[in-house]
Amino acid sequence: MTQSTQAAAANAPAFLPLFYKAPVLLSFQEHGKSGLAQPAGFGFAREAAAVPLGTGEFMPAIRHYPIVFSDAGPATPLAVMGLKQGSNLFVEDDGAWRAGHYQPGYVRRYPFIVTEAPDQGATLLAIDAASERFVAQADSDAGASRLFDDTGAATPAARSAMDLCLAFHQDHLRTAAFAAALDEAKLLVPNRAVMQLAGGQNYTLDGFRIVDEKALRALPAETVADWHAKGWLDLITLHLASQRNWQLLLDIHAARNTAQAGAPRH
Repeated sequence: MTQSTQAAAANAPAFLPLFYKAPVLLSFQEHGKSGLAQPAGFGFAREAAAVPLGTGEFMPAIRHYPIVFSDAGPATPLAVMGLKQGSNLFVEDDGAWRAGHYQPGYVRRYPFIVTEAPDQGATLLAIDAASERFVAQADSDAGASRLFDDTGAATPAARSAMDLCLAFHQDHLRTAAFAAALDEAKLLVPNRAVMQLAGGQNYTLDGFRIVDEKALRALPAETVADWHAKGWLDLITLHLASQRNWQLLLDIHAARNTAQAGAPRH
């Protein structure tokens, strides 16, 4: 049995980031009365078989997810969360994230995102207006928190979102430099994960890249020294160690199928 996972495991158009359907820049003029509804779970990520991962997240992520690199476009680290397109094993039926498992920053920041405005020399906060958490008129939703106060200043809800998005953005820039270096050094090679089902049948997943250990050992000494100083060799070690999590995904997949098969039918 063979499945394939692509760059971002997304159903959204290629020109929009994964999950985002209608991102808009927040401004007091346009959104002075808008607000943010209380979290309603992670249902928006239910169909994401993989999500982008920052290098600052490699350490907590290796406990639960295989970390791979996209096989198309700029090299992007991904946390793999499903064994087939349109299925995230870590989003439960009620929309909760699987208990005790790391929630990537890419998921936690939604529905917010930041964008750089070179002409203004600023980083601006945007929100996905299509998200069920976005409320056009916060006064009409008793549980919503406004994004701006009456003076036009950002509320604690907006400042908290900005802090999270800025931290993720900075990690993204560091991650892009790391991934580009791997690509330029030709260390990333196509790979496939082969797992074994309980009945002995093999399950194969492809459509991603990992670091070629043989090519890594052949790097020039000056490159090794430079990458060691930058902490990149540690990141490669974490990436390679995370490959043991493929079987964990298969076990969760099998357990979910068993539970669904045993659920009463109405």
